[in-house]
Amino acid sequence: MDETKIEFLDLINDKYLIDEYFKLKVNRELNIDIDLSTEYVTAHNIVSKKLILVQTFSDTTIGNPQLYLLLRSLIHNVNSYHITKSQMISALSNK
Repeated sequence: MDETKIEFLDLINDKYLIDEYFKLKVNRELNIDIDLSTEYVTAHNIVSKKLILVQTFSDTTIGNPQLYLLLRSLIHNVNSYHITKSQMISALSNK
């Protein structure tokens, strides 16, 4: 039986990968070219003690409902492990 190996994101060391993936998704979905690296930070969840992404949205993001909702969704997908490092790398290599 083949075993599928899932590579989880390291939220600190893979920050550049996450930034590029978010930028790609926003560009594809909303046709907006924007630097998103300051729109979230990595922090420890006080309950689970796990690293999570926390939104620090700028006025630009908050003022654009579509961008706001898309970024919230992307952050949620990372925090809930719905997207893997391999999936991000694959999406970025298929630009």
